[in-house]
Amino acid sequence: MFVRFIVGADDENAAWLTGIIAEARLLRDAGELYDFEEERLEAIYDWFNEHLPCPPFRGKLRSGEWTRDAVAWFKPDAGEPIRRMWDIVAILREHGVAARMITAEKPGKIVYEDTYQVVAETPYWA
Repeated sequence: MFVRFIVGADDENAAWLTGIIAEARLLRDAGELYDFEEERLEAIYDWFNEHLPCPPFRGKLRSGEWTRDAVAWFKPDAGEPIRRMWDIVAILREHGVAARMITAEKPGKIVYEDTYQVVAETPYWA
């Protein structure tokens, strides 16, 4: 099962929900986080930047190869990145933001893949 973390309650349609990294960044930029939370979030972002390849979303969007519906999913064996995502979920929940994990056996047409993740072009709910 592929794994994705999204912002939204269980009764909200996952097709319309965004990822937790952007939401945490919005909280940080709005000055809503406590200092220790901001430090923890920055440490998580630093770890991701050092250890997780960044899919080339911008270049692909400009060239028309991916649509805006393309989203990243973790592979089931991406243990450490998934654990760190749960740390972000905990920060969001402390601030009243509903966040959850969703899974899919077939997230869609895979247009990018690395050791830890895939980017799927066609959403799993289509």
